[in-house]
Amino acid sequence: MADRRLEESLRHIHPPKGARSWHGGPTVLGALRGVTPEAASWKPYPDRHSIWELALHVAYWNYRVLARISEELDFPRSPSDWPAVPEPADASAWQEDRRFVKEWHDRLVAGLESLDDHRLDEKAGNTETYVADIVTGVLLHDTYHAGQIQLMKRLARSAGIGE
Repeated sequence: MADRRLEESLRHIHPPKGARSWHGGPTVLGALRGVTPEAASWKPYPDRHSIWELALHVAYWNYRVLARISEELDFPRSPSDWPAVPEPADASAWQEDRRFVKEWHDRLVAGLESLDDHRLDEKAGNTETYVADIVTGVLLHDTYHAGQIQLMKRLARSAGIGE
């Protein structure tokens, strides 16, 4: 991997063991550690997203980026972009969905690791967006939602949820 853009994006999307993010916060997977099903499904307001919904949304966008750079795949959940939380939203379903989020994270990382860095300056699929932009975009998207999840964990704890 000779292109620093790809190397740096991967370092932030999937940091080496023991490394801390520049902002001091976790990745999405790190933010999900220790989250109970109750905290995952809690919403501070009815029209806001839960941690669970945010996690599935991140998985969907990991899929979308991977699909744009590899032109393969189908996403097994719906609706797209904000997949539905399963019913019942219990401990078993939460454990399964955490594995699901990790699976799409791992698939994205593998896809980026195998990406020919010369493709960074090509258009992504049938779009006017460059591959480098969607790689940077998914990094920023994950970081943004990791911060939201961290905030939601604190709000849930303050409300006595998931302790």
